[in-house]
Amino acid sequence: MKQKPYWPNNTIYFLTCSTFLHYPYFREDEQKQIVLNQIEKVQNLLKDNHRLKPCRSSLLPHFDKELIYSIAINHYYLKFYLENGLLLAKIKQVMHGGTTFEYKKRYKMHYKDMWQSSKIIRIISEEMDWKVTGYIIGNLLKHKELSTFEELAENPFSSYQKIVTEYDEEFARELVYSVINVDENADGVIDVKELIKSRLKLLRPSTKAG
Repeated sequence: MKQKPYWPNNTIYFLTCSTFLHYPYFREDEQKQIVLNQIEKVQNLLKDNHRLKPCRSSLLPHFDKELIYSIAINHYYLKFYLENGLLLAKIKQVMHGGTTFEYKKRYKMHYKDMWQSSKIIRIISEEMDWKVTGYIIGNLLKHKELSTFEELAENPFSSYQKIVTEYDEEFARELVYSVINVDENADGVIDVKELIKSRLKLLRPSTKAG
């Protein structure tokens, strides 16, 4: 009998998922918007879960309740804090089932499988959290869907501008530069060991005043 995975409470998670055979279902902005709409549902789900409960994670308390994301043409990345690990199954249902339903309804897609693989990684240190954040917010540059940081800052399908606003542009760029060369496997999943080895100069920035 296969044992169900155990997802601890009060933990930051990194969820990655790629499309079936890496098909570019999200080539157009209106297609990416479908995924973004589901991310907003996840954000509301997290807010409802955290509203009456204090954050108890020791990892980056200023990030714990922030959802960080990137939506590429054939995969997406999410990072989020969960007070209750049991919500992870619901989040995957919202992202995968909800996106598939809305996409098929709008584009009359007849293929059964939209998603090929997904992976969930637990964030186990503050340094890892910063690096994962940098990897996510710079993903559209890594895959050359965008050409400049200026384009990235204006793009609604990445949390890059959120980091710029919360901290500053220099720090946001350093996060991206420190991890952008980390490789992914054929399913779009990053090599965590290589991520940990990557250099990160600015580890503890100060939030902007006011």
